[in-house]
Amino acid sequence: MENNFYNLFKKVIRECNYTNTYKMAWAKALVEISLEEENNADTVKIDLKSIANKFIKYYWNQTIFFDLIQGSNLVETPLILQYVKKLINDYYSFIKIRKPDRFERIEEYIKVNISKEYNECLENTIKTLKVDVSWRFTYINGERHDEIYKYNKGDDKIEILASNLNILKENYEDLFDLINYRWGLILETFNSSPRINKKVKIIDEQEVKRNSLSKFKEYLDIENPERICFICGKRIDNQELSIDHVIPWSYLYSDDLWNLVYVHKSCNSSKSNVIPSEEDIRKLKDRNKSLIKKLREKDIHGKIVNELNLAIQKDYEYKFWIGCKS
Repeated sequence: MENNFYNLFKKVIRECNYTNTYKMAWAKALVEISLEEENNADTVKIDLKSIANKFIKYYWNQTIFFDLIQGSNLVETPLILQYVKKLINDYYSFIKIRKPDRFERIEEYIKVNISKEYNECLENTIKTLKVDVSWRFTYINGERHDEIYKYNKGDDKIEILASNLNILKENYEDLFDLINYRWGLILETFNSSPRINKKVKIIDEQEVKRNSLSKFKEYLDIENPERICFICGKRIDNQELSIDHVIPWSYLYSDDLWNLVYVHKSCNSSKSNVIPSEEDIRKLKDRNKSLIKKLREKDIHGKIVNELNLAIQKDYEYKFWIGCKS
């Protein structure tokens, strides 16, 4: 028979409401902390500061790579996400370039170089956890369950049995899978972007790497041999040549010929993750029709060409653009 604590913990994850993703971040933080804690006492006190830092990590990574909406109120962003987005903007302002990096990789850099901004984000996150998350997590259907952990409103720490932390540690893989699955389900109610669960899972599993787009050059050159920039309309020198996703990669999380064009590196940098205009989508649709025609004339086939043809038939350019706008 499964431990009552473990059943309750999973029940919170499975039955939480879809207002925002705070409970998922809280659950994940506790499981992660269980892997880090070494304590011989019967009970363990966990500082909200350490939980808040993990909240910042989770929301930083999901935001800086995929800009995922984390709450049902589309007018007012959840407070913790607001704090993290401000910290991301402060970081970009400091390094003078919009280059996405995992929080774990640059955490110490942030704490040293923009310590004031980080501490402000951390303190505000702790305040929000005290008001909205720390005590609510132990409530199921309006009933408080101190079997999960003990917490009094306003405290800086929660108190949890060491044996319960060990249960989280022993089952961490299953719990991470469950949390990520539920987190993805919640996000699907707020976000129109594709591959939501994959985006949530990839943050935990490995580095979020951008694949090389060089394999697409042979196809792009067939339609655009002069290498004219899609954005400014001028010819591109070799040293300035870049391949760009018209609909942002952060939304699609995919590299597809139908969405790739030649641009100047400088035009690409200035564009960043801006949603394309309707005129850009019309240009892209025309380019794709021209490209598929020339590929057929040259009797070029294969998976990439088949995907391009399917995108034209299904009107992916317009459909994904509408989804990205929303």
